[in-house]
Amino acid sequence: MKLFLFSPEDTLTRVEIAARARVSKREAQRELRLLKSVGVIRERVVTREADGRKRRSPGFGLHPDFVHAQAFRDLFLSVSVDRRDIAKRIARHGKVQLIVAAGLFQNDEEGRLDLLVVGDDIKDRGMKGTIADLEAEIGRQLRYAIFPTADFRYRLGMCDRLVRDIFDYPHEVLVDRQGFAS
Repeated sequence: MKLFLFSPEDTLTRVEIAARARVSKREAQRELRLLKSVGVIRERVVTREADGRKRRSPGFGLHPDFVHAQAFRDLFLSVSVDRRDIAKRIARHGKVQLIVAAGLFQNDEEGRLDLLVVGDDIKDRGMKGTIADLEAEIGRQLRYAIFPTADFRYRLGMCDRLVRDIFDYPHEVLVDRQGFAS
């Protein structure tokens, strides 16, 4: 349900849904049947190109007439995201100096980034796995940026637009070991 609520414009196939939600195809099928029966989602035909051929398959997306979408978004976001847990999970992957939660975590769907991570010796593979896990839990792909400390310090000093947008709009500093957010 979160997948559809946080990506209302997307139409996804069963395989895409199972992969993004990190569940089995059978479990995805069971949930799709339930969500369709109560009017949360609707079925549409999706055309995807694979191996140079266009293939049509059933796809699913948020039903435009589902009136409780915003209420459920707010509920799921407030219940499913423990920011301390996010900080712990991300900090395991290197010498993290700064983590800022913005965008989706501040109920700002239009924000440029949802997570900003600054640090050194960041393990790319582990970080991607953690981000994928968070996306599956939240039900939406996260917009995030990871910067080495020196690069971030340079961007901060030159008033980089991305950095400025993060700090000028609603955000929450989860970790700040260098006083960047002061």
